[in-house]
Amino acid sequence: MQIIIDPHSDRPVYQQIIDYIKREIALKRLFAGDKLPTVRQLAQHLVINPNTIAKAYKYLEQEGILSTRPGAGAFVSEEGSRFSSPAKKKIVCELLDRAAVEAVTLQVDPDNFRQWFESTAKLYDMDI
Repeated sequence: MQIIIDPHSDRPVYQQIIDYIKREIALKRLFAGDKLPTVRQLAQHLVINPNTIAKAYKYLEQEGILSTRPGAGAFVSEEGSRFSSPAKKKIVCELLDRAAVEAVTLQVDPDNFRQWFESTAKLYDMDI
């Protein structure tokens, strides 16, 4: 895994790690059963506090995206997200709301916004 942390980002480091792992799964670069680097390995590679990695892994485990096995490490979960359909809808709609607010604030043409959304969705094999 080649995670790159942006120290100037407004997103906390642990969230950047979460985002990266989710993106790799969505892009089919990580698959169910794939082993992730240990907390210590990734902390050394990124030169950050191991607690930051542990926090990201714990969050992903709570979501059902990762599973940890004592003594073996963290793996991409076989079962996928544990969120119910209403919870999934709430999370995605909140993200879409933020994207729409930004588009309106930046005065993005609605047709461009729609086109950008569709082209982004295609990156993840979503037929919209």
